[in-house]
Amino acid sequence: MKINLFFFISRFTYGGAGNAIFTFLNNLDHKKFNIHIFFIGNSEYEKILPSYVKCYKLKIKFRFFKTFFCFFEIKKILLDNLKKSKKNIFISNIHYSNVLSILFLKKIKSLKIILFERTSIKELDIFENIPSYVKKKIVKLLIGATYPRADKVLTNSKTLSLELKDYNINSSVVYSGSIKKLQKFNKNKKKKYFNFIAVGRLVAQKDYFTLLKAINLLNYKNFILNIFGSGELKNEISKFIKENKLNKYVKLKGHEKNKDKIYKKADLLIHTAIFEGLPNVIVEAMNYGVPVIAADSPGGTKEILDSGKYGQLFKPYNHENLAKNIENFIINPERLNRKILKSKQILKKFTHKNTTKSLEKILINI
Repeated sequence: MKINLFFFISRFTYGGAGNAIFTFLNNLDHKKFNIHIFFIGNSEYEKILPSYVKCYKLKIKFRFFKTFFCFFEIKKILLDNLKKSKKNIFISNIHYSNVLSILFLKKIKSLKIILFERTSIKELDIFENIPSYVKKKIVKLLIGATYPRADKVLTNSKTLSLELKDYNINSSVVYSGSIKKLQKFNKNKKKKYFNFIAVGRLVAQKDYFTLLKAINLLNYKNFILNIFGSGELKNEISKFIKENKLNKYVKLKGHEKNKDKIYKKADLLIHTAIFEGLPNVIVEAMNYGVPVIAADSPGGTKEILDSGKYGQLFKPYNHENLAKNIENFIINPERLNRKILKSKQILKKFTHKNTTKSLEKILINI
């Protein structure tokens, strides 16, 4: 008998969480599961999902607190679709949605709830304004009260599981399926001109201004930096590039689906995010044999790079420290190239097949 499986993510858009869920939707065995996905508004993934995945596009009229108000509709749809004779599982993603899932849905007896934490809890200590501060403080307080009521709590890294342990919350790790298959590593040739890349949404979390400030400090000019991603800070980033006369060295490439185009000719990935869950782009770069310099920020970055064994870590927000690390790579790329070669042994746990298998086992046994 098939298990009814309902995923929920408020914004089903390009990014780490969206990519991870899209991978599960594509790879879960639809002979074992009836698969559904709830999301608010439009989704870049909707048209490319398998036909067996049923989508519920939630249209919320309210400008603020959309995720809160969408749960009234989610609860109604669930009550109309739950099969008492079957196992019904609801998988929420990311802390704000997770808290609301328990508050709205826990009393539904025929529904099991899995909370999937995909970003560092320490992100709740970072805020942009007073409303953001209030919202994040409330969510942080509610995590300790709501997460233990879930049937299962999952994280995408051991680091996040340790963070939840501080709240006396036990969880299991299911890594994101960052890579479809293992790539053959190309031996890095000596180069006089380097292709640097940064990959991720153009949002505050990714801290592109630290990257651009570091680029502006470099004494060596034998490189180009291609930034792959789209987002709300595009105009501000473009303005910074223009004002600092970096147009010759920095190119905004927009969102790119083709991984080969991003990584195959890349010589170095620079990742400046101030917090993460498990950064898919670092795993993807490693899979193509691309060396990595990344911020030692809250989340799974340090875990993936094994505290610097497989790449170089720098202090978050510190553009001078980052610039020094980039220059060290330009002078002597072999050091990081050797590190990335060592990483091949750990990449299997991030494949679509292995991560989906881990999730399926939990879903069947819950």
